Amino acid sequence: MVEEGRTMTKAIYSSAALAIVVVFILLIFSVIRTSIFGYVEEEKHIYFEIVFLLLLAVLAEMAVFYLKQQNVIVLMLLGMVMSKSFMNILWGSLLSLNLPFTLPPNPPDVIRDESVIAVFAQLGAVMLLFKVGLHSKIERIFSKENVIVATAGVIFPFLCGYLYASMSGNSFVYSMFVGATLTATSVGVTVAILKEMGLLGKRFADVIIGSAVIDDVLGLLVLSIVINTTSAEGEVLLNIAATFFTALIFVVGAVLIGKYFIQYYDRKEMGARRFLIAIAFMLFFGYVAEVIGLSAIVGAFLAGIILNRSRHYEALEEKTYGLELIFMPIFFISLGMMVDVNALVAHLMPVLIITLIALLTKLFGCGIASMTVGLSIEDAAVIGVGMAPRGEVALIIAAIGLSKGALSSLEYSILAAMALLTAFVAPLLLVHLLKKKEEEKKV
Repeated sequence: MVEEGRTMTKAIYSSAALAIVVVFILLIFSVIRTSIFGYVEEEKHIYFEIVFLLLLAVLAEMAVFYLKQQNVIVLMLLGMVMSKSFMNILWGSLLSLNLPFTLPPNPPDVIRDESVIAVFAQLGAVMLLFKVGLHSKIERIFSKENVIVATAGVIFPFLCGYLYASMSGNSFVYSMFVGATLTATSVGVTVAILKEMGLLGKRFADVIIGSAVIDDVLGLLVLSIVINTTSAEGEVLLNIAATFFTALIFVVGAVLIGKYFIQYYDRKEMGARRFLIAIAFMLFFGYVAEVIGLSAIVGAFLAGIILNRSRHYEALEEKTYGLELIFMPIFFISLGMMVDVNALVAHLMPVLIITLIALLTKLFGCGIASMTVGLSIEDAAVIGVGMAPRGEVALIIAAIGLSKGALSSLEYSILAAMALLTAFVAPLLLVHLLKKKEEEKKV
């Protein structure tokens, strides 16, 4: 009798547990469905968005294993598939198929608060360049060869971009913005590939990274010229001089002050307090760089170079790995999500032409400059392709043109599509060149 009672009690508990599990699954399914197709307050929905992006990163890791592609490229492709423009096209196609089940009338709307995701993406770019700085030596960055490569990588694309836009019948101001956009270098994708393939520290990698940092400063000067094209001559020269000296003071001052900071930082053993000081140091440098008109990634990169000389270098490398895993995938996914597929289809020819110009001008400009400073043809090709991605830097320049009325919405879309296409195409070419280079070594 007692045994029967125990058996019945266990059966009741098992049934209750099963019912709770079923209800829980239904609850989760309902929450997910509401989060994708329904309405959830933005301050609550942001948690779902972050979880979704991190799960995409996990999916990218699986795709890397099966597709044998670089993690960065897969992340950006996933981001493009999840973009609103692509989802609208896909959803319209699915609704037209008359499927046996009913689909919601509107496509999934996963990313709703783009400003928050943009902050996470920016932190990913900052963290990436900080880690690159940790692997870099200051004397390798501001070398003569890097200055030569960076200068060629600004002048040649600017002139070709300006001439193309001008000869196509566009206005002087728009032609100047096309040239300015083509001077940009977004080295984040390139650096991630070099890091993933274990090539950081090679001479061609040092040239790419160092030239990209100098390129950012030179590109800022070009942008300053373009913004002030309608000003009086004296004001133009004054703004250019002010921009140049501000950037110079920041870079040189950071390196000089960094020596004293390291002396303070290395007084005590590495712990939670020392780690937080390093993160605050990195973010503060990024903030200062943003305020004075440079990119935050330049400040983070300088912070990494300074902390490279600390005796806690290896501990910092290990402790920042978790932050790298969280923020960097969001950065690369967000780059893909900014692609406007409709703009690519509607204006494919001008997009392809300006993308080709963007790729070739960096390839030949930086490549020829690399050979003049003693690098091999193979390394010069890698450097030229590695400097080709425009990414978020060109998008910022184009956005400034749009906000100032220099670019129309169509012109902005063409430049934005070019920036993102180079961010896709250049890494594919780079991986091909690097693999070919490694295979030739083995022969």
